[in-house]
Amino acid sequence: MKRQEGLALITVLLVMALMVMLIAAMLRDHRQLIASVSGQTEASRGLQVLMAAERQALALLRERLRLDMRVVHAGQSWSKPYEFTLDDVRLRGRVEDLAARINLAALVRSREADPVLLARWERLCRALGLVTPDLAMLQGVPLVDVSQLAQLPDVSAEILERLRPWVAVLPAQAGLNINTADRFVLGTLEGVTPAIAQRLVEQRPKDGYASVQAFLGDPLLDGQVATGRGLAVGSRWFGMTLQADLETSRSYLHSEVEVDLDGHRLRVSRRMFSTVRPAGAE
Repeated sequence: MKRQEGLALITVLLVMALMVMLIAAMLRDHRQLIASVSGQTEASRGLQVLMAAERQALALLRERLRLDMRVVHAGQSWSKPYEFTLDDVRLRGRVEDLAARINLAALVRSREADPVLLARWERLCRALGLVTPDLAMLQGVPLVDVSQLAQLPDVSAEILERLRPWVAVLPAQAGLNINTADRFVLGTLEGVTPAIAQRLVEQRPKDGYASVQAFLGDPLLDGQVATGRGLAVGSRWFGMTLQADLETSRSYLHSEVEVDLDGHRLRVSRRMFSTVRPAGAE
């Protein structure tokens, strides 16, 4: 009899232990579900706030871009970071000139790459410590996004992220803006060493170079073999990155903007929403 009572007690204890385990698992799943829904809700709110903030940021950018688009330089007001609050969310924004990057579309616009532009691409990769990816597969292929580089067999996700801050996909005729390009990109030009590129950035005219010829005539380039092919002093293509600081997370919206020739209308050509800081964002 006592043995039967003991077995019954053990059975009850086992059933209770199993129930406790099941309840604990259900509570864990419930907490995970709540956390997931909360995260999705906050991400959704972040996107809504950023899309609303984009309109405000575009209006500010439009006002700052009321200038002669033939000469665009980093000392102009468009390049200054800005902050504002929308729906109690703190937002930060920055704008960069996409023409300050190597234009991949110009590189692959035809079946055979321009040797001058190709050599600049190779020098950029070497400066970044990368083996130069072979662009042959993309020659003559219309590009719409930098991520198409991932189609190349020697471009891993890591290499793509290394390249992303230094390259862009713009209209094939868009030239490299020497007034906003940094030392890594200027260092890709013919005969420009890293030391010369650094000095070019440090001593760049306050109001930028008025023309490509003025740049080529800079004393720092005296005796160098830099060519004006594919260079420009203006731009109509900008990248605008917005950062929203929410209660427990941070969201980003990167918008690529094209300005029309009279500088009064802006068109967003591409958007990317993320909870991860975009490459090149400060």
